[in-house]
Formats: sequence, structure tokens, C-alpha cells
Amino acid sequence: MGLINQTQRSYYEGADGVQNSGDEVYGGYQFISLKDIINQFTIAYVGENKIISKIKRADIAFHAQRALQELSFDTFKSSKSFEMVVPATLQLPLPIDYVNYTALSYVDSAGIKRVLQPLSKTSNPVAYQQNTDGSFKLETNSYIRNFVVGGNVYETGETETKTKIDPDTGEVTTITVNLTGITDRINPTNEYEEYGITKSGKTTAASGTGDVKSDNLLPKFVKETRVATTNTSGYNNNELAYGPGSAMQMNFFTAGHDIEVGMTIFAPGIPPNTTVATVGSSTSDNFPGMGITMTNPVYEKFLLDGSSATENGYPNSTQILGEEVIFVNLNKQSTSWKNYKTHTPSTTTDDYEDDTKFYAEGRRYGIDPQHAQDNGSYYIDNNTGLIHFSSSLSEKTIVLDYLSDSLGTDDEMKVHKFAEEAMYKCIAYAIMSTKSNVQEYIVRRFQKDKFAAVRKAKLRLSNLKLEELTQILRGKSKQIKH
Repeated sequence: MGLINQTQRSYYEGADGVQNSGDEVYGGYQFISLKDIINQFTIAYVGENKIISKIKRADIAFHAQRALQELSFDTFKSSKSFEMVVPATLQLPLPIDYVNYTALSYVDSAGIKRVLQPLSKTSNPVAYQQNTDGSFKLETNSYIRNFVVGGNVYETGETETKTKIDPDTGEVTTITVNLTGITDRINPTNEYEEYGITKSGKTTAASGTGDVKSDNLLPKFVKETRVATTNTSGYNNNELAYGPGSAMQMNFFTAGHDIEVGMTIFAPGIPPNTTVATVGSSTSDNFPGMGITMTNPVYEKFLLDGSSATENGYPNSTQILGEEVIFVNLNKQSTSWKNYKTHTPSTTTDDYEDDTKFYAEGRRYGIDPQHAQDNGSYYIDNNTGLIHFSSSLSEKTIVLDYLSDSLGTDDEMKVHKFAEEAMYKCIAYAIMSTKSNVQEYIVRRFQKDKFAAVRKAKLRLSNLKLEELTQILRGKSKQIKH
């Protein structure tokens, strides 16, 4: 009947037979798995002449998981922690199983955690671009389509091989189009999504020239550069040219455009997710300005203007006329966040060995104690799942102590034995309160039992030790005898 089903050797040495190698599960006896909780609840509470005469195991499992979630939030000991180094961006993602935080600190050179100050007076709201008159910007982009071939009636069985480009992935595939009975032939890729940043408008026009208008507001980005081209063809008159060269490049007739590596490119014929690979001087004699190379070698301009595909869907070398090429760092940024991350916080603590700190002498009356520290600050944006840090914390090691719901993985689904009875009472109350034809006084009885069991579990898990409390009290003014 003993609960320990392993030898002491297997416990201390683990599967590899070596102590402290990392594969051991030390301290596991203090927990009981959720599976065992469900099994034992079924044995004790379900059956003939028992409180619950009949219930599906799936129902017990559901209520057990909900009970585990609720107890994880404010009863179980929080043992989850996550260590990260703050990058230059001053942003870090929340852990995958994050629900709420208990503390956030940075680690000093001695390994001591220094508690950071949470800020409630700043945020990173969604910011939208505005015109000079205050109105919001909306994207409008032009399209060119010429897929109709009039008057052609193809013979039975006549086909044509076409290159198709996936609009989402940019993947190039070759397809065969059956032309039998077709009078006006239309390219298979007959839906064109605008190349602008918001990507909300579409056209299914087979031919012609027009505009695609976005229904969505244009957000503020970290950086955005727009290069307008002229309507005049010919070298040295046009703003830029691009083509299917080995490096997949764009050449600008003028230099000085604010373009950086990694920015996403939007332009006619540029497939999704194309980014800037390099930025330098143009090597073209006709465009002696700026030159960039791109990460995505797939072009589909020939699908838009009817030009022929030279190789696997690449367009002929071409100049873009009367269009706009957009280079964007797609990370969104509000003015609030920009000001917060660039602000250098002033030191608010006093160091009487440093005369530079005496400027605050006599001017600290009434200061809020929460701001009287120089460890740094942060705020958590739950909508984006990012932690934002003040500039003083760049390159420092951060420790996030947080709560989860204990349902992330199978290994997490365990309950401390101090709270085992609380789990049973929570499950029983949940079942009885959702069953029909159960008298109200019985439901209230189970509710009281649940409350008492959870309270007892909190007291047990608080881990209060008489000797530790006595030691603390001995530091106070009241004398405590041994």
C-alpha cells in the first residue's frame, strides 16, 4: 500500500545512473498528479450509495482542470520564473504560459534581485498616421491589369503553360491552363491585392487601370520611407528601376533615401514579405544614385501589366512609372512609447558619498515612496504581449516571477498534497452546483466545504514557521524570550 514505487537509487541517480545530472525529479513526492486526483475522486465520490451516483469521467476532468486553474492563481505557491536579457529595443515577450506577474526584477553583479517599479502612467496605444489637417490617412494604391485577349477561340485540347505565384508565400509554381472554348483568356491569378501597407482592398478586374482603396487606417510605424516615381520614361528621368538581375536589385537615380536593412518593401510586382538585404551606392550608369538588394527574388509584375515572364516569373528589367515604392519597418510605435524608451530617468535615491546627488536635498518632501528608487521601471502591454522597459535597463538581466494556470503541459498538471482535499471539494461543489434536481441546501453545504478546504490549503501553503516568525520579532522593540 506504500505510495513510493521507486528505489532510493533510482530517485537520487535518475535514469542515467548519475546523481545531480539533471534528469532526476527531486521533491516530486510533495505533489499528486491531476490524473490521480480524478481517479481518487471517482473512487470516493462517484457510485451507488455515494454523493454523486453517476457522472461522465470527461465532466470530472473538466471540473478538475478548472479547479486547478483557480487554485493556481491565488492558492498554490508561485514557482514560475523566467530570466531574460533586455535588448536594445527595450522590449521582451511574455512567457508562453504567462497569466499574470508577481514581481519583475533585474539581477545585479552580486546576483541579488532588485525590484523594478511598475508604471501605470504610460502605455503603448495604437497610433495612426494623420494628415496635416488632422484627418486620418487611408491607403490608396493603383493597379494595372491587361489579361484580356479578344477574339481568340482556341482549338479543342489546346493548352498554355503559365507561371503562378502564391500571393501569400511568393512560391512559384508552373500550371497548365486549358484554353478550349475560351474566347477572352484571363490569367489564372485574377485577383490582385494592393501593394500598400494596410492590404485590405482587392480588385478582380480583368483589365484596365484603377485604384484600390483601403478600408483600414494607416498605423504609425517605427520608420517609413516613400519613394515616388515620375511618369516620364527613359534613363536619368525616372526615379528608380528594378529587374531580374542575379542580385535582385533596385537602383535609384537619386541618393539619400532613408532606407535601412530589414525594412519591408511594397511596390507593384514585389511579392509579400520582401525585405531590404543591403543598402549602398548604385552600380548602374543610368541610375547613379542609390542601390539596394532584396531578400525575395520572386517578382510578379508580369501578372499585373501583361509583360512576358523571362524566367520562372521574373519580369523584364523595367522602370516603375508614376508609382510609389514604400519601405517600412513594420514595428508599430506610438509617441508615448517613443518618448518613454528614449527618456533617461533621473536618479531619485540619495548617496551621501556622491556630491552630485545633493541637488535633491530639501526637495524630497512628499515624494511618493514607489518613485524613490533608481532600479528602473517597466510596463506590460497585455494586448501585444510585450514588456516595455526604461532605457536604464538595456542589456541588464531581468527575472520575471509570474503565475500560470498549471495547464500548459502534462508535467505541470499536479497538485501539492497540502491542497489535495481542496481539489476534491472544488470538484464536488462544481458538479453539484451544475446538476439539476439538487436541493439548494446541499449545494450550499458543498460551497462551505469548498471554502473551508481552500482556506486550509492557503494556510498550509503559506509556509509560516514559528521559529522564523520569532526571529523576525526579535528584531523589533518588544523583547522575545527564548
